[in-house]
Amino acid sequence: MPVIRTRFRLSLLAVALVASPAFAQTAPVTETTVLRGSTPLGAALGTFAARHGVALSFDPALTQGRLAPLIADGLGVEAGFAALLQGTGLRAERRDDGSYTVHQVAGPRVTAPLRVGTSAPGTYLPQPLPYGQGMTLDADALQARVKGNGDIATALRSNPAVQFNDTGRSSRNMGEIRPDDFSINGAPYYQNLFLLDGATINNDIDPAVNADSPGNVNNAVDVPSASQGIAVDVDLLESLTVYDANVPASYGGFTGGVVDARSRKARDALHGKVWMRMARSAWDQIIANDAQQDSYEESATFAYQPQYDKYRVGARLEGRTSFGLGIIGTVTRSHSDIPLRAYSGGRDSTGDDVNQKTQTRQNTSASIALDWKNDDGLELAANVSYAPTDDRYYIMNGRDSWFDIRSGGPTASLRASWSHGPWTLRSTLNYSDVESSRRSDLDYMRNWASSDAFNWSPTGISSEGSYGNIDQRDRRIGYRMVVDREIFSIGTTEHRVQLGLGVQRRDGSYERLNDHSVYLSTGVTSSCTLADGTVDTFSCSLSPLRSGAAGQYFTQQQRYHAGRFEVSGEEYEAWLQDDIRVGNWSLRPGLRLDRNTIWSQTTLSPRLAAAWDVRGDQRTVLNAGINRYYGRSFYSYLLRDGRDRLRETLVRRSARTSWDDATRTWNVATNRLRDIDSPYTDEWTLGIDQRAAGLVFNLKYVNRATRKDILRRKVDDPDRALYNLNTYEFTNGGRSDADIWTASVASQQPWELMGTRNSVQLSADRTDVKRNYNSYEDALDMFELVRLDGTLMYRHELPASQFLRPWSARLSTRTEIPALGLSWTNFFRYRAGFEGFTTGPAQTIDGVTAPTLTSRTFSGTWSWDATLEYRLALPQQQEAYARVEVQNVLNRANVGTAATAAAGSIFYEPGRSFWLELGYSF
Repeated sequence: MPVIRTRFRLSLLAVALVASPAFAQTAPVTETTVLRGSTPLGAALGTFAARHGVALSFDPALTQGRLAPLIADGLGVEAGFAALLQGTGLRAERRDDGSYTVHQVAGPRVTAPLRVGTSAPGTYLPQPLPYGQGMTLDADALQARVKGNGDIATALRSNPAVQFNDTGRSSRNMGEIRPDDFSINGAPYYQNLFLLDGATINNDIDPAVNADSPGNVNNAVDVPSASQGIAVDVDLLESLTVYDANVPASYGGFTGGVVDARSRKARDALHGKVWMRMARSAWDQIIANDAQQDSYEESATFAYQPQYDKYRVGARLEGRTSFGLGIIGTVTRSHSDIPLRAYSGGRDSTGDDVNQKTQTRQNTSASIALDWKNDDGLELAANVSYAPTDDRYYIMNGRDSWFDIRSGGPTASLRASWSHGPWTLRSTLNYSDVESSRRSDLDYMRNWASSDAFNWSPTGISSEGSYGNIDQRDRRIGYRMVVDREIFSIGTTEHRVQLGLGVQRRDGSYERLNDHSVYLSTGVTSSCTLADGTVDTFSCSLSPLRSGAAGQYFTQQQRYHAGRFEVSGEEYEAWLQDDIRVGNWSLRPGLRLDRNTIWSQTTLSPRLAAAWDVRGDQRTVLNAGINRYYGRSFYSYLLRDGRDRLRETLVRRSARTSWDDATRTWNVATNRLRDIDSPYTDEWTLGIDQRAAGLVFNLKYVNRATRKDILRRKVDDPDRALYNLNTYEFTNGGRSDADIWTASVASQQPWELMGTRNSVQLSADRTDVKRNYNSYEDALDMFELVRLDGTLMYRHELPASQFLRPWSARLSTRTEIPALGLSWTNFFRYRAGFEGFTTGPAQTIDGVTAPTLTSRTFSGTWSWDATLEYRLALPQQQEAYARVEVQNVLNRANVGTAATAAAGSIFYEPGRSFWLELGYSF
């Protein structure tokens, strides 16, 4: 694999940046009119922010009726905002992600009400970012939309660059609370970068093996993971920013997009809030066809969930001390009970086991955030959160088969920012420890033929136990330094330079904590006495079998030995970016360098974004960009070879033979790793942002070509001493090409009509993706020959079938009636139909045997979600509220997809479902 061997001296970049002020000639400051006194303050702030290349979001009510003062030319960002807001009682504050907000300067610290969301007249809509690079949702926008399980994915459903898997959330599994996977601009869902307060929270153990199917959960070796290593609760967030194109050079490790979540900061007065949400199957409609009725009524697996009860509770307390230390603490818990039958086919236990068992899902999130700053430019902040998830399952038709899948974990970030003159230095120390682990009640699994003693199963096999204890961890600790230089001039150009350096220690591990045995294949016996005279009471039984035999013994044992495998290394990053202004033109060239010692790879990512403000008033802005992004590689590529070799198979032919004397065969690996390179995506974009008639129009085209992505292919004639006959290897054979058009139109400010305030956003996308894989874990041989509608082809030539609706349209509306304390939010979504295929039996034609696939057209779907909220003002500046969310209001039977032509294989989108939320704040 190609590797850049030359050492890169990061100190040279630092020296160059420090030296730049010595050579830059700052333009003299003169008293000229930048913004006329007749300009509304809100418009002036927006224009000033756009000219300086910073994102700004604020409540329009704060500036309503105010005019902008005359300010001097050449002011920096902080000084310019201060000049525009002088005497207004308002202040601009810089967020951790570099964006700004405007808020009222606090007066004396007295108890004030905490508004749930906020009742101030904002638009509650996503705010676009410069260069067409994405959008930001503030806390108000997050609270205004349908929250469902309260995860990030649900909050992003109105984003036209985001697509979802049709089988991830369906009418079959409405009791689940885990975050949904999603794709950004056609990329694999596991190639998004997730950040929480600057700390990476991706799970890079094996994110393509998720908990969507029983086969992934009930597995002796694999423990399901999730691309979002931590289930982030949106109630904890101050902002959620999605970069989907023209991503700044400060971000790396993705080929999809970046999701940057920032926790809430404490406000100046003492505030608190408690709330509770719940959803129940008794309130909801589960959509199924006639062929699926028995599957629901007799379900013994989480693949069909006819009943569930979900609730979420939370509490938050925040305030600021007399010396300015802000403290905010939040605790939330989500829980779901999913009652199921213990045995398949609607049958009951004939012995000493229960006939109904309740699986559970639980996520707890506790966080504390501190912040402090002085008048000398120093800001300090710390965020610590712990978000463990515990999902409890059982294996159907078995006794004592409970096991827990544990995920999530702690994250922490310590941040310091120091501003001195035109320079700002920001440092971040971050830590995260994400797990995907399993705990079982027993250290064995026995599959007995049903007998008088082993009588609990109505089937021919009475099993007990599960698959043992496994720990998987993805641990990171890193440091990052960012240096920002405020705008300076060189001739007629203005520059805003940013330099960043970072290092991160990575540790990934797979550990089976103890030996675990799975007993299979019984033989008939009339004695359990071993050759040495001892009696085998554990793997032999003389209880009469239902078949009439006298007794049984196990002939095969698969022993999974305790063992640990680790992968460790460092990741280094450096980037340099210059945001340049030349008249009405803006250019942002950047260069990013990444070095990964785990894979011995060095990559260089050029980034370039450009914008042209046609008239210089920010009403019409054209933007474009050309960029390269490098994705991540995952621990499973390296760890799978070792964990496959932990299994030993023991076989005996007689009940007199002890396991110590059995024939032993060590397993050989079924996966092989050869040198692989980092996958990469080349992107170019074109777009236009238009402001007219109180609306904001955005149109964007993104072209992406992804190469060297990872997929598995079957190895021809592997070394049988080391590998199984059916061995696969990870290669750089994956590739995709995507063309994505997105468009949106939204209110700039709320429209007031007959005592109501109204805002609206309409967005749409056209997505065309051609990809020769669905994920790196495709179990099928992508080089296998298949017949699609009679045409012979390789499987990798089939159209991709996940996250790829060809086009969709989404409409969000919000109406507030302040006099009544009511707000009403709607979300309408139409997703176009698509061409899929169903799988039939193999056929032999002209001497070639291949599975038969048949094209199937899936029709378009549309749904309507609504939220109604009522707030009641209480004495002493307190407030109570009630909120009802309804998803799929019209209970439409929307078909998602189907695996085969059989009616029972169809996945429907969730039917009409309700969430009730009650809360109190002070």
